[in-house]
Amino acid sequence: MTASPLQLLLTHGSGPLVFLVLVAGGLGLPFPEDLVQLAAGVLSHRGAMPLTAAIALCFMGVLCGDTVLFLMARRLGQALYTHRRTRRLFTPERRERVQGLYAKHGSRVVFIGRFMSVLRVPVFAMAAAEGMPLRRFLLWDGLALCLSSPLVVTLGYLGSASVDRVAKGVGRVEHFVALAGVAALLVALAVRHARERRQPRPST
Repeated sequence: MTASPLQLLLTHGSGPLVFLVLVAGGLGLPFPEDLVQLAAGVLSHRGAMPLTAAIALCFMGVLCGDTVLFLMARRLGQALYTHRRTRRLFTPERRERVQGLYAKHGSRVVFIGRFMSVLRVPVFAMAAAEGMPLRRFLLWDGLALCLSSPLVVTLGYLGSASVDRVAKGVGRVEHFVALAGVAALLVALAVRHARERRQPRPST
């Protein structure tokens, strides 16, 4: 019976391996980043690394993978939609859906895309192809990772005795994280709007 990626990581896992697998997963290879981060939490519980180091390692691994993906997509530009290796990711329906998200949320869609596993790669790649600055991409992606990475790694740490059950629950956790993240974003925007309203307007 073939071992699952999670089982392989738990058997042979180390900090550098977790980092490399997360970078590869960010590029679209079949390594579910949530399971990898769960494995990092379990490895931490087993003494392979401190919990804070596991969280930082996962944060940086995911962010590096996302950054490489972004830079590759930016280099392709509009050819991203027609290149033989990438065009299958951008069906007309998917492009229309992502463009609708951009029209509604602007660059904040990168934050939202972090919690949408099916659309994550298309959202990030289209952000690059459509000219989003790298600094803005890193800002929104980093903010989302500040929520997701600590939670998923800690979940693996606390649930190390029942890894399979925890892994099955990650999908539900992602939805809760997304809701919490969107709520936090709305609060931040409301505070910013209130501050702007309190600022004195220049006299004419």
